[in-house]
Amino acid sequence: MKLSRLAELSGVSTTTIKHWIRVGIMPAGRLRNATTAVYEQRHVDRARLIVVLRDVYGASTASIRTLTDLIDTPGVLTLDVMNACQSFALGVPEDIASDPAYAEFRERTHELMRRRDWRGYPGAAERGLAFALAQAAEVGLDYDVDELMEYADALEPLTSRNVQALGLEGSADEVARRMLLAVNARARQLVAVSSLAHAAAAVRSAIDAGRAPADLAKPPAR
Repeated sequence: MKLSRLAELSGVSTTTIKHWIRVGIMPAGRLRNATTAVYEQRHVDRARLIVVLRDVYGASTASIRTLTDLIDTPGVLTLDVMNACQSFALGVPEDIASDPAYAEFRERTHELMRRRDWRGYPGAAERGLAFALAQAAEVGLDYDVDELMEYADALEPLTSRNVQALGLEGSADEVARRMLLAVNARARQLVAVSSLAHAAAAVRSAIDAGRAPADLAKPPAR
């Protein structure tokens, strides 16, 4: 396809695509002659991935290139790309895996994984949980492994369906794009449900304590 068609399918301007090629996050087209290049589906997939990284995650060109360079590495495994996407989405420093300050929270993470026979570490999700546990502890929410098991009991039945819905078909760029969108959507959904539950608990506590009327904030009518 021509550059104009690539721009149409990806929803970005030809100028933007040329810039992406120039900075190395989009592969160049195949030269048809001295002045004309043609593009393929892989360029559409890459453009759509870059749009998600740019618009959903606010990623810099340098961080985008870190991911696209991995995708372009010959022989890279899909699981390696997926782990890199988790790392990108969670935004957790890699030194969490070795920083002594997080040792206690890493051990809780590892114990959770051992109890549930969860594999895939060391990886981004493992670092992310250790980091989140440390942040929670700072504000008095010091979750132990038994409490983490309760969360896992609720979440694990959903994971198989989520993985199947994500799908591993298509190019590495397309798998990465879908995964990044899914991680973002899933995180927002979990935060929203948690916020609803905590808001309801706060209202109920206020009513029970006589600080709010009994008919405050009822669920929406059908």
